[in-house]
Amino acid sequence: MKWNQSNLQDPAILKQYRTCLHNKLIGKEVQQDIKEEWTYIKETIIESANKVIKTQNTSNRNEWWDDSCKLIMSQKNEARKKYLQVKTRASCEIYETKEQKLTVCVVGEKKEYG
Repeated sequence: MKWNQSNLQDPAILKQYRTCLHNKLIGKEVQQDIKEEWTYIKETIIESANKVIKTQNTSNRNEWWDDSCKLIMSQKNEARKKYLQVKTRASCEIYETKEQKLTVCVVGEKKEYG
């Protein structure tokens, strides 16, 4: 979870967040168990941040990653496993070929995406 840090730059929102935290923590009785106390404080911080600061809109950084890339990646991983089990020149060449295919796929998808 990533908080919207730009909201923290706004003094009004920052003050609202501090007030919300203060109001929730001020009336709380002190617990004898430190774990319960910490859990309450942690939940209060998260609730206040969700309410006031809100989370940041995160876009998928790898929108270009599609099913063809996933398929080639799994084939490359299988070839690598076989190469590590039986280290022959043929298995090495198969693995390198799959690795090159993946590189071509990734570069092509990234160029196509933007």
